Amino acid sequence: MITINFASRNYRLIARVRLGLIAGSIFLVMVTAGMLWTAVCLRKNVSSMDLKLQELKAAHEQTRPELLERERIVKDLTAMSGLMEARKISWTQVLTSVEAVVPVGVALQHVELNPKDSTLTLNGMARSPESLRNLVVAMEKSASFKAPFLKHQSLEKGNISFNVVAVYRADKIGAVVQGKQ
Repeated sequence: MITINFASRNYRLIARVRLGLIAGSIFLVMVTAGMLWTAVCLRKNVSSMDLKLQELKAAHEQTRPELLERERIVKDLTAMSGLMEARKISWTQVLTSVEAVVPVGVALQHVELNPKDSTLTLNGMARSPESLRNLVVAMEKSASFKAPFLKHQSLEKGNISFNVVAVYRADKIGAVVQGKQ
C-alpha cells in the first residue's frame, strides 16, 4: 500500500521560486532605471542641440545681410566688367566697317556684336541674290571681318531675308587707322 502525506510541503522549491522572482524583479528594476537614466541623458542632449541650433540660426541671421550685400556687389561687379568689356570695342569703328561693306540693294535691320568672342551678326533684306553675294564677298575681302558665313536666307515679299555671321577683327581696324595717320 502506498501512503501519501498531504500535510507536508516542499519548502525548498517554494524558496527557490521566491528567490528567482526576487532576482528577476531586481533585474527588471535595474533595467528600468538604466532606461530612465538613458532617456534623461538623451533629453539633455536634445535640449543642448536645440540650444546650439538656435545659436547657429541667430548667427546665420546676423551674417545674412552681409551675405546679401556681398552677392549684390558681386552682381554689380559682374555687370561692370561686362560694361568694361563692351567698352573695349568701338561701336563707331564697327558700324563704319559694316557700312563700308554693305552694297547697294542691301538694307540691314539688326546688327549685333558679341564682345566676348567678337561675333558679328547682320540681319537684313536684299533686293537680289547678287546684292547678297556682293555683301558676303565684300566682307571676305575686308580686313575687318573674318570667315563671313550666310547662315540663313529666305524669300519674303520679293526680297531676300538673310542672316550673316562673321568674326569682327577690331585689331585689324586699329592697325589700318594707325597706318593711315
